[in-house]
Amino acid sequence: MNEIASRYAGALVSIAKEENKLEEYKQAILDMKNYLDANPELFKFLKSYFVKDEQKILVVEELTKSFELKNLANFMNVLVTKHKIFIFKDIVKEITKGINQELDIDEGFVYSIEPLENSKILEISSAISKKLNKKVELKNKIDESLIGGIKVVVHDNIFDGSIKYKLETMKEELKERRTTNEN
Repeated sequence: MNEIASRYAGALVSIAKEENKLEEYKQAILDMKNYLDANPELFKFLKSYFVKDEQKILVVEELTKSFELKNLANFMNVLVTKHKIFIFKDIVKEITKGINQELDIDEGFVYSIEPLENSKILEISSAISKKLNKKVELKNKIDESLIGGIKVVVHDNIFDGSIKYKLETMKEELKERRTTNEN
């Protein structure tokens, strides 16, 4: 299934690149995903084999008209008529990955014990981008084991400001001192 998602995603990334609208397509496809996530009945309608393609196309046209991207509706219509809309989330992941690669953007995660506000995530992304000299986009993930603070992971780079990490570091330092003092 990933191969299919990759092929469809690759097609849209190529179109976005050709139109020189990579960021616009990325945002539009993420907005579509969020809208379909928030409206599961609509997503169910688009996936249904019992609904005529013409009806689905009318709905897709309505959903995509505000984006002003001429090929977005065509892309979504292909997914609907070829019955590939059921893997839409996988396709969106692949599109995001492909466009980020084209734009030289790294993706990462900011772990916290509770959800962070978007403004805080953007602030952290900006700081990490400066450290890495590269644009970084972060997604928030919850990790209650951190006790407090945050941990940011971007590929092989880990920026750990969590209380858990600080406690572990102190523990190791104390062990080292004990060993040194005993000798």
